[in-house]
Amino acid sequence: MNWIKSNKILSIGIFATLICLSVIGYVFFDMISGKPEPVNASQKASSKQSVEQVSVPQADGNAGTNAFGETKNKVSEQDVMDYIHAMSHQKVEAEQKWDHYYITEDRIQFLIAEVESGNFENEDLYLDILTRWSEGDFSKADNDHNAVWKLLGGTVGKATGIMSEEEEKQYLEDYEHKFK
Repeated sequence: MNWIKSNKILSIGIFATLICLSVIGYVFFDMISGKPEPVNASQKASSKQSVEQVSVPQADGNAGTNAFGETKNKVSEQDVMDYIHAMSHQKVEAEQKWDHYYITEDRIQFLIAEVESGNFENEDLYLDILTRWSEGDFSKADNDHNAVWKLLGGTVGKATGIMSEEEEKQYLEDYEHKFK
């Protein structure tokens, strides 16, 4: 204990180094665990696609659940941003993606109805995104992601492009366990 008191600067330096190494180790482990090999993107898909008809687990027929399987019937602007952001991960290339929701017509229509019946600060942005998506137009999905990502205060995980159909299919297979 006496040595620590006499070598305060060295002790603080060692402690700070251990904390930094722990954080770096955690981030590195998180990045490499479960990240699939990139798919060859030599052939980009058409930017007009139909909304995916994926098998989404239903909320066991609970009448009190919304299109996202949650019990809240009214959603906040924060919820709308979170849902759009998480759905966009199905379409975009980004270094890090945390939340994942399948893009379905039911979810898009649910969000359109919520935005139209609410009083949201960024209503025009949400309706622009959701209307295009309901028409199968994901040509701006990376810009859509980044617009909402910025509103959410995003610092890591900016979208850098749009996945091809093959990349998206592979991504859905690789991360099936994370999608809701």
